[in-house]
Amino acid sequence: MITKIKIDGFKTFSNFEMEFAPLTVIAGTNASGKSNLFDALRLLSRIVEMDLKTAFSEQRGDASELFTYYENGTSANEIFFEVELLLNKNIKDKFGGENNLKYTRLKYSIKVKQIINERGIQDLNIIEENLSPIRHDDDKWISIYIPKQEIEKWRPKVITGKRGVAYIDTEEAEESKPGIINLRQDGKGGVKKEFPINNISQAIITVVNSVDFPHALAAKEEMKSWRFLHLNPEDLRKPSSYLSKDHLTYTGENLAATLHRIYSNDYHLLKSISRRLNSLLPNIVSVNVIDDKIGKQFIIQVKTRDGREFTSRVLSEGTLRLLTLCVFLYDPDQKGVLCFEEPENGVHPARMKLTAEILIDLSTSFDNSNEQIHRQVIINTHSPVLVGDIYLLNKEQICRVWLSQMVSQIKTIGAKKQNIQITKMLPVIKGNSQLTIKFEPNEIKMTLENLKSYLENKDFEE
Repeated sequence: MITKIKIDGFKTFSNFEMEFAPLTVIAGTNASGKSNLFDALRLLSRIVEMDLKTAFSEQRGDASELFTYYENGTSANEIFFEVELLLNKNIKDKFGGENNLKYTRLKYSIKVKQIINERGIQDLNIIEENLSPIRHDDDKWISIYIPKQEIEKWRPKVITGKRGVAYIDTEEAEESKPGIINLRQDGKGGVKKEFPINNISQAIITVVNSVDFPHALAAKEEMKSWRFLHLNPEDLRKPSSYLSKDHLTYTGENLAATLHRIYSNDYHLLKSISRRLNSLLPNIVSVNVIDDKIGKQFIIQVKTRDGREFTSRVLSEGTLRLLTLCVFLYDPDQKGVLCFEEPENGVHPARMKLTAEILIDLSTSFDNSNEQIHRQVIINTHSPVLVGDIYLLNKEQICRVWLSQMVSQIKTIGAKKQNIQITKMLPVIKGNSQLTIKFEPNEIKMTLENLKSYLENKDFEE
């Protein structure tokens, strides 16, 4: 689970800071930076898995376009990410090893520098990387979002007087030696691997694959697992071949195979999906998965109140999106962070409240003693209806709403002042709600009505 992020030098982000709840809603018009935040999370997720050039090449635009652009035609030469995480206590590796984390609250940061050589060719290097536990006394997020009686269940108690050392840390260069990034083995008396900062083109955390480094492995696996959905109704409608993977792609392919896996493992879950979809769309009474042995494929079929049956090929976009949310809700394999682009697309405004309820139910509730895993949903949206329904449905320990907008900022670049356009996100809060980040009094006066008015009246095309 992501609890806080800092970004600098990436696209429209300059000294950007934001905190996250189990359900985080980012509202705003087009070109306000909502998707840029998802791009930042997506890039960080790939950086901890592969080399920099590959990670950057998978993003929207050329690698050089990912660095903040200035009005004089130059750009930032460094990108910095820092993310605070809440992890599950248990970690497994691919070799059968298992371990328990001493700390489930970790902070990971990385700084990437772009270098343009004399031939104008761009290169990317890591110049700083750190991973460390968040001390209990410094952990404001926990005290805001998790009830006091539940904290120890999510964050193990640490023996008084013990202080966790960094699992990855950067030593600055000195005259006699280059800078070094250290990877430290947990509980091994300071045993470490050293990596000189000399054209490092891959994050050190990427080399961690075993539970000999449990905290580094847990942080890596958490960030790798972040999922980014941009559902395509045509992909949702497709049957799944027998050879399809039984988990959804980011566009919604393999929905039928996913439903078949859920049904095969526990047929009661398919009934639960049917009941939840029926509460959203009363005309649909059941959902089924047909095993088409001739076509060697799985096909989704729904039955309506009047007894008629339809396959997913003819279902509306809104119906398919609501069905997908129901599948995520009851899929035991759905864990971790789910970033969802505009879940309101194709859904009638009258169904927004029920959609909001699913999103809340899909997110971890820390006051629910039966919760065993972290599930977090981050959405961006244009819909004032969805924002209003989510905001009114639940307390802010479960959900936070943020308004995204572009603002002008004067920044000194070298010796000159530059006017740059940056993304600013402001929390829409109730009463005396607490935050881990400080905002100016005039900034926190934003109310829900201001937000709804902004979304309803702003010229989207502009």
